[in-house]
Amino acid sequence: MAWNCYLAIFKAEVPVHIGYKQIGILKTTRYYITGRVMWGAITANLTRALFSSPDAQDYQAVGNFVRENIKTTYFYPAINKNEVCNPEKWSKCEVGNYLVFLPEYTTEGIKFGEKTKEEFEQMFIDSFASTALEPQTKIAEEGSLHEIEYIKNKTDVNGNAVQVYWIGYIFINMDANKARDNSGERVYDVELNEKNNDDIEIKFKSKDKNYETTLKDCLYILLVGGERNYGFGRLKLLENDLRKSKDKIFGKFDFELKDKIIFKNLNVAISHIKLSNNKLKLGEIEPLVGLEWSEKGAGQKISEAIVCATPGSKIEAEDIVLNSYAILNSILNRVQD
Repeated sequence: MAWNCYLAIFKAEVPVHIGYKQIGILKTTRYYITGRVMWGAITANLTRALFSSPDAQDYQAVGNFVRENIKTTYFYPAINKNEVCNPEKWSKCEVGNYLVFLPEYTTEGIKFGEKTKEEFEQMFIDSFASTALEPQTKIAEEGSLHEIEYIKNKTDVNGNAVQVYWIGYIFINMDANKARDNSGERVYDVELNEKNNDDIEIKFKSKDKNYETTLKDCLYILLVGGERNYGFGRLKLLENDLRKSKDKIFGKFDFELKDKIIFKNLNVAISHIKLSNNKLKLGEIEPLVGLEWSEKGAGQKISEAIVCATPGSKIEAEDIVLNSYAILNSILNRVQD
């Protein structure tokens, strides 16, 4: 496999809600965009870009192709460092002109960049309450009150509205040559070609027709996360901000592109990381469970739980592999309590 790595920078045009825990009437959000969420958004866009009237088998084929051949890191909120004073007091993770708020556990608790959890939440997190109305009386419907937490698309810095961005990395397997649905009945030959402007031409070929698009066209507008009926989740790829990256991600972590995507000497989890083969030094544990496709349709099957350390956890590991949905794994054993 010959992998390419691309830095992707998205402008948050609206707030983002990435579903997490339900606490009473409050739907909380994660503070990052997971690999599974990015997989879903890219699958939806790529399928619609390739096919004018896609069916369930097309979505399956493209979804399987993306899971195996278009892998991402998690995406994290960022701001332009030129819009704040003393940027080193905000975050030491710099990507170009942007300060990225990666989580990291310390003996004082979790931090996002150089901000404490409380400072980060004050800066980036908000919520709104809503309720349904009875159609006849127009009064609040009993039991319908709910509150949704979200990550802002603009934050306040010394009285000024500062734009929020989302930054992460996309890895493309340039040797990919097949896409098939779950039954194997719908099969496409695939061809990927690099263009001279940090873009990739994507071609799907069937017996009687060819379908094609480009990676930039596919990523130009992404709809991510939940509560999109409230207008959440619209991200716009910045012009000229799909850039090929060769040696580091987030300005600090080395990687190698062989038959697998390998991070070298990674001491902080940049996404969820399996605990069965890693040493957890400091952080939190979370079982990851999702809804997957089955013969009954989308979201009808519960995936097997994976016990993971959460993003920002301190770990001890050697070579770490990026797997599907941006889950990390390596070869060492977890420290027992």
